[in-house]
Amino acid sequence: MRTEEVARHVLARAAAKVGGVGELASRLNVRPRALHYYVTGQFVVPAGLFLRALDVLLEEPPETRLASQQAAQFFLESKRSR
Repeated sequence: MRTEEVARHVLARAAAKVGGVGELASRLNVRPRALHYYVTGQFVVPAGLFLRALDVLLEEPPETRLASQQAAQFFLESKRSR
């Protein structure tokens, strides 16, 4: 079970990843002031917001995603050729 501290940490890390609270608020479709209140613990982080922020945090940059896809394809092809 997640705790509020973990939820706030995820929000803060996601904000740092995308360039700040304003950018994250835009991506999560919430007001920057409300996001600030969530990050600082003044508001309880809703589960849906936590999950969306976690998605942002776990997003791969396009170049990493392409490399992962190529590695997976190579692995599959090498198994077929055996």
